[in-house]
Amino acid sequence: MPPLLAVGYATALMSSVPLYKIALWLVFLLSSLVVGAIYVSVINDITDLEEDLASGKSNRIQQVPVKYRWLIPATCVLMGFGFGYFLYPDVLSCLLYLLSWIVFSLYSIKPVRLKNRGIWGVLADGCGSHVFTSLLMVSSVSYITNQSINWIWFCAAGTWALCYGLRGILWHQFADRDNDIKVKLNTYASKVTPDSFIARGRFLFVIESVALGVMLYEIDLAAPVIALLLYFILVYIRYDRYKNQLIIVTISNERPFQIIMADFYQMLFPLSLLLYGTVCDSMNVIVLIIHILLFPYILWLALYDYTIYAGAIFFKRFRVPTNN
Repeated sequence: MPPLLAVGYATALMSSVPLYKIALWLVFLLSSLVVGAIYVSVINDITDLEEDLASGKSNRIQQVPVKYRWLIPATCVLMGFGFGYFLYPDVLSCLLYLLSWIVFSLYSIKPVRLKNRGIWGVLADGCGSHVFTSLLMVSSVSYITNQSINWIWFCAAGTWALCYGLRGILWHQFADRDNDIKVKLNTYASKVTPDSFIARGRFLFVIESVALGVMLYEIDLAAPVIALLLYFILVYIRYDRYKNQLIIVTISNERPFQIIMADFYQMLFPLSLLLYGTVCDSMNVIVLIIHILLFPYILWLALYDYTIYAGAIFFKRFRVPTNN
């Protein structure tokens, strides 16, 4: 959710409308995506149940009586129609919102079940969870702030979201690879060895980085660039303190790891935009506070690492020598 909100914040900052004036609309969009995410999660658990039982993997839907299992996604679909009603007459946003529901239904539900169709499952997940939702943020916030869609920003955000989304689902598939092979599930990762994917993963990351560069150029603010530098410092701190390996998609060993750029997208990118917005208009601090309250955990972890590392450097440099 925070990367999607970052796209929404950035789109709003390109207009003359203060962030706090569209805060309720951002809450509306976030709620619409949460309902979609619940739908995705539940139908995925329902349609995965047979394979999960065969591989010995736990599945939350087992705890729900059979006659009630489809009640949750059916309720979500009804709520989704309600959100679509309030998105209208913004036709592009209605279409993007609908596409995210359609592609995830095709991803999980038989007979199509794209999840079991190799690369098509990877593309479906990337588009449903990242591309259509990110573009929805661009189109809907542009519409509500009465600005024309910046098509360079629109295309760059879509490309960035696709690459980041593909990295996310591929990481998940490679993590589940052994279980998927055991039950003969035809995911993309079950047919590709992790070592053979390294070069392709790097290519994805290069395209993602170029798209992010275009996004930062279109935003034309110093705040997210400074946030990017702070992110690289955080990466170094965690490598130095915890020996975390930095991965693009696949994990090379059993050491703790951090997925490259994840903390920037999840934390520093949206916060940098909100801090800039607050400097421009103090009323935007309302949105900043709400964002921190909604997503506190990753921020506190980062602040802890920054503080502990800075403290260690300070005491190492200025400690008073003792006599033995």
